[in-house]
Amino acid sequence: MEEKKTTLDRKISEWRDYYTCSGCVGDSDIDELEDHLREEIASLAAKGLSEEEAFIIAVRRMGNPSTLSKEFRKINTRELWKKLFPEPIDLEEHRKNARELIFVVVLAIAAGLLVQLPKLFGVGFDEEVFFVKNASFFVLPFITIFFLQKRTVPVPALVSIILAFSLSLLLINLYPLSEQSHTIVLSTIHLPLFLWFFTGIAYAGSEWRDVSRRMDFLRLSGEMFVYTTLLFCGIFVISGLTMILFEDIQISAEDYVITYFSVSVAAAAPVIAAYLVDQKKSVVENFAPILARIFAPLLLCVMLVFLGVMVVLQKSPFLERDFLIGFDFMLILVLGIVFYIISTRKETSEPQIYDWISLLLIIVALVIDIVALSAIVFRLSSFGVSPNKLAALGENVLVFINLFGLALLFVQFFRGKVPFTTLEKWQTGLLPFYALWLGFVALIFPLIFSFA
Repeated sequence: MEEKKTTLDRKISEWRDYYTCSGCVGDSDIDELEDHLREEIASLAAKGLSEEEAFIIAVRRMGNPSTLSKEFRKINTRELWKKLFPEPIDLEEHRKNARELIFVVVLAIAAGLLVQLPKLFGVGFDEEVFFVKNASFFVLPFITIFFLQKRTVPVPALVSIILAFSLSLLLINLYPLSEQSHTIVLSTIHLPLFLWFFTGIAYAGSEWRDVSRRMDFLRLSGEMFVYTTLLFCGIFVISGLTMILFEDIQISAEDYVITYFSVSVAAAAPVIAAYLVDQKKSVVENFAPILARIFAPLLLCVMLVFLGVMVVLQKSPFLERDFLIGFDFMLILVLGIVFYIISTRKETSEPQIYDWISLLLIIVALVIDIVALSAIVFRLSSFGVSPNKLAALGENVLVFINLFGLALLFVQFFRGKVPFTTLEKWQTGLLPFYALWLGFVALIFPLIFSFA
């Protein structure tokens, strides 16, 4: 009986999250709706229905979420923007939120100060190389600590997080990498992405194996990118205004503003973004889905035009390294947008317009990936093995497997052979493989290629 109750509470929690993401239904409104839902479930269960049947019928009787959202929007339009920083009614909840905000501010300040410590106390080492090698550790540990403080993480998962960060920090600083090393560039790019996977484990907590929690992490990643970008824009504007003001009184403050203000605040920005995304779901989760849906058809048009122009002008990517770099950036962008469309899709068995757009994006991306793979293999056979080529080969193979699997599953979904959740399972199931390859490139490639 306890297991059924837990299952019902989980379903109701998911239902609450779905309504909260409308952005126009406040916490008090959600509480009221949940009371009605539970009363309806109890009434139906008393008539002999199972809890699962009662839940499904009760949710349907609550009405269309879109209609309810519109009604709440009419009532609460003036309050919508105030929801970004709501004041909880419960005094204990208010104190809890205040403590959490103070904790986040302390973490953000620590991230900002940590960036300055090597400059203040470091002597006898290449400062630029040090910052490049340790870029991941100025930000990601603080975001991870924030999530660890909020979630209950199993001991094995906690140990894996600590080991991943500790060993990465130790190895990357022991490696004799220089500015001329190709592997230092690969490590700088791949290491933060590898460690971000372990930040995701901290975010998901005890449910890190669950598909829905992994999808939540994909949503978090997209929304954090949006918010961090907005914060960076604000930093850029404030820094520029500060330099202009000092310039007006004949003081050149450019170096000081960039070195001691912009860099420190930029390190703190992702920590603040993580807090905003985690706390303000009812508002934040409206932004990234809109951006994904705007850019998906635009990116599809750009890719089709690009392929058409390349064919007409007979431009070959086999000899042009810049072509391959552009291809890979385009593939990453496609994969990111498809990730986000999948992760924010409403639960319905009927195909939607953006499902078709996603499939078209995937098909065009597969064509580009096949061309890129052919060009990489050609360059490996013609110009020899290099760390950059091997890293690109591995990543393009992973992306091809990912896209090909998604394309097949989308076709099966359109034919009614599989539910949409199968696509989510496929996508989240590949995350550990991405993490393994990223970690291999970041930490093992330097050893294989003798830090060249």
